[in-house]
Amino acid sequence: MTTRITVEASFVKRLKGLPPDRQKAARSALGKFIQDPSLASLRFRPLAGATDHFIINGAHGDRIILRKDAADLYAALDVGPHDNVFRRWNR
Repeated sequence: MTTRITVEASFVKRLKGLPPDRQKAARSALGKFIQDPSLASLRFRPLAGATDHFIINGAHGDRIILRKDAADLYAALDVGPHDNVFRRWNR
């Protein structure tokens, strides 16, 4: 089964706020997720306290929040430094 990702406006807004090298790393992490969600470097895991929401690691300490919309479909919702993302998601 192929994993698909949609990108929400909130993700695009946060992505544009990152430096170019971190933007590229976030896009790369999403590409890796599409190819193999179980890749160890992504540390794909549920987001505590949020049903159908997951988190993956990007480079440079960034985190990406995903929402599972179907068995093979995720929506990218947020990206940024660990502390900022967790603050926005009240974790």
